[in-house]
Formats: sequence, C-alpha cells, structure tokens
Amino acid sequence: MSNKDLPSHDFYQNSNQLTLSIYIKGYGIECIKENVKVELEKRKIIIDLPQIPSAEARKIVFEPLFDDIVVESSTSRILNTKIEIKLTKSNPINWSTLLSDPNKPLTSSSHSHTQSTVSVQSPNTNIKGEYSNESLKANQPIKSKKNWDKLLEDELEEKEDNKDPNSGGDAALQKFFSQIYGNADDDTKRAMIKSFTESGGTTLSTDWNNISKERTPIKPPDGMEEKKM
Repeated sequence: MSNKDLPSHDFYQNSNQLTLSIYIKGYGIECIKENVKVELEKRKIIIDLPQIPSAEARKIVFEPLFDDIVVESSTSRILNTKIEIKLTKSNPINWSTLLSDPNKPLTSSSHSHTQSTVSVQSPNTNIKGEYSNESLKANQPIKSKKNWDKLLEDELEEKEDNKDPNSGGDAALQKFFSQIYGNADDDTKRAMIKSFTESGGTTLSTDWNNISKERTPIKPPDGMEEKKM
C-alpha cells in the first residue's frame, strides 16, 4: 500500500510520544471493534479491519515509520470516527513526517549524538553547562500536525453518544449492541456478527442455530429497495 492509498490521518507529538489519528468510521461498535487488530512493530503499524456493511475486509500498513518506537508502551483504541494510536518514541526527537523514505537509510541509524559546548544560563542562577545537540533539539517546541477542527468534531460526537444513547443513529445502535453483546455467550455473539454483516445492517439475530445454516438476506425498511451493484 503506497502512501497515497492510506486513509486520511494526522498526528501530533511531544518529545516522548506521538498520537496518530486514522479517520475511518464504522468500527467502533462493540461487537465489531473487538475484531479490529492493531499490530505494532519497531518501525511499522499493521491494522487488520474486518468486513462491515459499508466496507470489505482490508489491511492498512504504515511503514517505515520515521523512527523506532517502544512497542510495549504504545497503545491503540477504536472509536466511532477514528482509530487512535499512541506511539512511545525510542528517541526524544521531532518527527518531521510520520513515515520515512523507504529508499533512504533508517532515521535511527543516522542520529547524531555528538557533543558541543553551549552556554545556557538559568533564569535563577549563573550556572553554565554542556548539552548535547540531541538534548537541545528535544527541548525545542514541536509543531503540531493535528487537525483541531476534526478533533473538536470527534470529541463532540463522542460526548453526544455517551450523553444520550437514545438519540438515534450510531449512538443508539452501539448502546443496543453493547447491552446484548456484553452478556452474550459465544454462539450469540457469532450470530449477531454474521447476521448484521451479511444483511448489510438490516437484520440482527441472536439465534446461531438458524443463522448459521445460510446467508442472511438483506431486508430493506418498508418503502425502500435494495440497490443492486
């Protein structure tokens, strides 16, 4: 997958952590998001997305990352409007881009750690000391690449979902799924996922004995017709 084929995304960062937002919708429902797999490697992010009514199953790969990450302390979460991944940096540097040029040497192997003498005066003392170039760079302000308008929109949407689960749309659907799915046995969960996915979101069944025997048909609401592709 080339960079131009990647979904819409942006990030913001400090010297120790980078937060990446990948803007894809439809995977935040309880019984679907548990099937989204986010795998982190030293210089790579791999996301396996299951099939949903609005999209086929697919794999998204971000590589090579600009620099190494600490996999063990990096995290991810699946939200209604995006996938958010927090990457812990191995080196306290500013990432000018999310991905490095695969045709150039890896960034981490070319970091300069040479020492230079720099006069630094404390606001409260007259103490001067020696600092490495890398340390000075880590303390410089880092430009944000965050789409703040999008952040506000996402935050308001999530708060509305939590505040009024009966407001309709995705909020009500997620509330409904969560209540049933949370206490269901394995067969019930399989029935819910199979019926919802195969029917394009028009049928939800908890009866695995019946739903497992054949493909669940699409049942449009009254007054509507299925559009043949």
